[in-house]
Amino acid sequence: MHPEILILGAGLMGRVAAHFFVHHPDGPYKIRLADLSRGAVDEAVEWLNSDLVESTTVDVRRDDSLEKVLTGIKVCQSCVPYFLNPMIARACLANGVSFVDLGGNPEVTDKILSQDAEAKAKGVSLIPDTGLAPGLTNILAMELVRRFEKCDDVHVRVGGLPLEPIGRLKYAQFFSIHGLLNEYLEDAREIRDGKEVLVKSLDEVERLDFEGVGELEAFITSGGTSTLTRTLLGKVQRLDYKTIRYPGHANYLQFLREIGLTSKREFLFGGNTVSPREVLTHALDESLQKNVPDRVLVRVWATGDGGREESLELNVLRDDVNGISAMGQMTSFPSAAITRAIYMGQIPAGAHPQETVMSFETMKSELELRWIGFRK
Repeated sequence: MHPEILILGAGLMGRVAAHFFVHHPDGPYKIRLADLSRGAVDEAVEWLNSDLVESTTVDVRRDDSLEKVLTGIKVCQSCVPYFLNPMIARACLANGVSFVDLGGNPEVTDKILSQDAEAKAKGVSLIPDTGLAPGLTNILAMELVRRFEKCDDVHVRVGGLPLEPIGRLKYAQFFSIHGLLNEYLEDAREIRDGKEVLVKSLDEVERLDFEGVGELEAFITSGGTSTLTRTLLGKVQRLDYKTIRYPGHANYLQFLREIGLTSKREFLFGGNTVSPREVLTHALDESLQKNVPDRVLVRVWATGDGGREESLELNVLRDDVNGISAMGQMTSFPSAAITRAIYMGQIPAGAHPQETVMSFETMKSELELRWIGFRK
């Protein structure tokens, strides 16, 4: 069997996406897993322990390397840092391959969605931002809006947390630090008073509670709404998104921002040109604990029809049987579900916001196969 699904990136998220296909009950699905690091690929293959995985190396910054790894592929799922996705999407388009990514950066998403006409002409699908948030939460928000004659407000709260607070940040590393800082530091898109606006991240800290967890905080972060602001513009008066953390986390990040450690401005230090954000990224990558027991919390609620409220909630824990973090499950599984939907011919050609082409019921069914269920 020749692999027709390519997963780029063999790190925390890529290997879990591979697990989705290797163990899918409607399989078998043979996949190709590729990464710049041979060691990362070999480690992932050993963990997956399946003959359905073909492994190779790739340098996504080189067109010839990308073209080689795309040979024979129908759908590519990118699990690499967001800033690499535009070049991967272009290569997929040139080679007649559908493309899915984990997203997280609005500018990158806009670039990919701008290629709708070319994607339709090539007969391929380009679906960015398909992880947890943006991703699954977009689909949940759309489902709630559909339950109203007139929906007024939509509120999204999401967070990946260690089971217990760790250190002063009360946090651990569950995905790329590049992506994490991008969420914390770029402006966020929201709908306020029926208009799309940009608001500052790390602000408007609020308190909330989850059963079995206790008091938490949530604050504005970027990227989480993604295309949802435009999809819902004219349909709701307010759409907001905040990231959930243990209380006090936002205060430390605000401090780092105030003293300039999040700046991208480069300077010469020790004969090298660096930026404070590069240094901070390295420091967090080195200091934050990894592979610790975690949970993912999701709460999406909407109001309308004269004050009626609808909600969907998730509290997902680490899968200790298969050794998959809660964040890995809730980022990679929704993305892989959309990849599979494209592979099965269930999503039309073109560049689409996922919430317009992936139904809640289809996603719900895929997650229930992994024993992940929603609370209302």
